[in-house]
Amino acid sequence: MDNMKKVYLALATVAACSSAQAMEVYNNGDASLSIGGYVEAEGVFTDNEATDENSFDGTAKQSRVNVKASKMVNGQKVTGVVEGDFYGTGNKTFRLRHAYMQAGNYTLGQTWSGQFLSVYPQLSEQVDFANTAIGTMGAGNVRPDLVLHYANNGVRLTAQDPAYNDANYPDLLASYTGKAGNLGYNIAAMAREAQSDANDSEMGYGVSLAGKYKIGNGSLHASAFTGEGVAPYSNVGVGGYKTKVDYEDGELVSQVGYTVGYKQQLTDKLRGNLYYGAVDVDDKADSSIQYVSANMIYAYAPEIDFGVEVRQLTNETAGNSNDTQQVELSAKYKF
Repeated sequence: MDNMKKVYLALATVAACSSAQAMEVYNNGDASLSIGGYVEAEGVFTDNEATDENSFDGTAKQSRVNVKASKMVNGQKVTGVVEGDFYGTGNKTFRLRHAYMQAGNYTLGQTWSGQFLSVYPQLSEQVDFANTAIGTMGAGNVRPDLVLHYANNGVRLTAQDPAYNDANYPDLLASYTGKAGNLGYNIAAMAREAQSDANDSEMGYGVSLAGKYKIGNGSLHASAFTGEGVAPYSNVGVGGYKTKVDYEDGELVSQVGYTVGYKQQLTDKLRGNLYYGAVDVDDKADSSIQYVSANMIYAYAPEIDFGVEVRQLTNETAGNSNDTQQVELSAKYKF
């Protein structure tokens, strides 16, 4: 009974846990329960060339909370994780981000796509939540409703809920993460059934290479990808940014993307990052996107970061170019 009371108390305090580090609220040796997440407040100044308007948006909706439960089952550790933030319906309600279980080399549930996991660890750091990993086939913050990962000795095999609703097969990805001296790298290949016109589909593919090279207190980052049928994961398609359309005239359209970046630890508490990403789509409109950002992040304490980032996104299609400049100020408390 006392143990159950502890569990109920932990669940009741999930929404209020903004004043402690990642908290283990129950542990009897074979089973444990912990609560974590972060509170983030951000303010974004935006200058949109298309509307010729300036705006400011402040929010704490990126804040999130997770519950992690682990237990030994037949000599093997089994873990379940549930996490949510506040970008639900109308960008105002609580939504499910992750809900997955892990046992041994397997992960099953709703969580990051294999595309995201293959490239994100190799990129320089961004403050921008909405435009993470632009220039890769892991952009768009994709978390399929159902994912199965198998990971072992750098190899990751992934089958996930298809991005095309009428697909007959899951989207598939295989990747390998390795290291050679100061160089860390990932090689990935994906295959998926992609919509090729209003009533038909064909197999699409994508290949990616990403890496980072440590230089003293800094690191150099780069990645590149190419493929057909990758728009749901690159977040760029026929017609430009966030269209996610893969086809034109009944055929899948190819695209190429790349990123370069640099991260520097300036002091024990201050770090800076540069990031550039671009995608070119081989459609009739010559759609493309370019994204550049620079940030400084100050670690006031191990759990608290203050950041400032300046960035520009350029979306071009059919000879028309739209630039959006932003400055973001952020404060994050991890618990």
